[in-house]
Amino acid sequence: MNQKDLSELKKHFVPADDLLVIRRVFSTFIDSEKTLRCRSVRSFAEIPQEEMSVLYTTLSRILKGKLGKALIEYEFPNEVYEEDQPQNLLWQLLENGLDDEAQMEKYIAHLTEKLEYPLPYAVFIAQCTYTVFEKNKMGEKNKYDSREFHFLIGAVCPVESRVDGLIYDEDENNIIRKTRFDRVVAEAPTDGFLFPTFTGRGPDVNHVMYFAKKPKEPNISLVEEVLGCHYTLSAEEEKETFRAILDKGVGEELNLQVIASVNEKIQDYARTFKDEPEPPVVSDIFVRDVLLDSGVSQDRAEAAQALYKEATDGNYFIASNLTDTKTTLSTGGVTVSISGDATDKITTKEIDGRRFLMISLEDPEITVNGYQMKM
Repeated sequence: MNQKDLSELKKHFVPADDLLVIRRVFSTFIDSEKTLRCRSVRSFAEIPQEEMSVLYTTLSRILKGKLGKALIEYEFPNEVYEEDQPQNLLWQLLENGLDDEAQMEKYIAHLTEKLEYPLPYAVFIAQCTYTVFEKNKMGEKNKYDSREFHFLIGAVCPVESRVDGLIYDEDENNIIRKTRFDRVVAEAPTDGFLFPTFTGRGPDVNHVMYFAKKPKEPNISLVEEVLGCHYTLSAEEEKETFRAILDKGVGEELNLQVIASVNEKIQDYARTFKDEPEPPVVSDIFVRDVLLDSGVSQDRAEAAQALYKEATDGNYFIASNLTDTKTTLSTGGVTVSISGDATDKITTKEIDGRRFLMISLEDPEITVNGYQMKM
């Protein structure tokens, strides 16, 4: 599933669009003891308008993440298509349109048992249909040639308990202490999924899209236990792994100029191919060449290339995951942030046996905490 496919699906996932329709919605609440407290399957058309609007907001957020960061596509291992395995369970839900009571019972029992979650939570799973019209070479829609893409979109939302506080009581016409125990379902899901993926404007039942609100904190139990996929590194983990590879491979040659140059060259590469259907990835050969172009010796560049090839095993990291928008230097309680186009103003020097970070002050105006500093 590429950015173009995702954008098409996201564009139509709005209440006013009649090409993408939510048919049915499954809802459940699971407490901190993993006890299923309630559940329902309803026709979406019968849900009150205000609640319908909230559900749209919640479910649509699953599609608003960035590919490669908040949204990661996973391939199902072969064994999970077997009966009562994760892929097969999702397929059965999709085939039966959330209508099979026994199948729903089986899936929610699987989810409740496998999902590790720090709070009580609610789960919403919607059965949707998107009418896909064929397009000609000019990108124009053929209104006489269409097919239906059926899919499930699921959202996991934390449930907050609210007990204390003051409220205005209309019956008493007074401000009083709240005595009722409320459980409020957050509109913003922390995790979610799309099955099957919308690939080449059609279904791919061998892949599932996982959503994480915080890409640095993915719920691995949802990926591995609930969906049955092999977890891959998050965007932040890719960056940390890449840093460790350069630190070990380049060694003492990893100076300020090399770090800034590598960051800039990978950023340029990511920008050049940002409109491609798939996010650009960094190959091991690219790593070697970038290091050589940045002034690293042949031996060190090839050492980093070998480490990167071993760490990725062919599943190369996404270029945009490896860069920083600014260069930050930190040492002994001092932190200096440098924008990408100003790294040439920073140098390191050794004077009388002491090491210094030198900042070129070509601009006569310097501010400190908003104050104009006098030179």
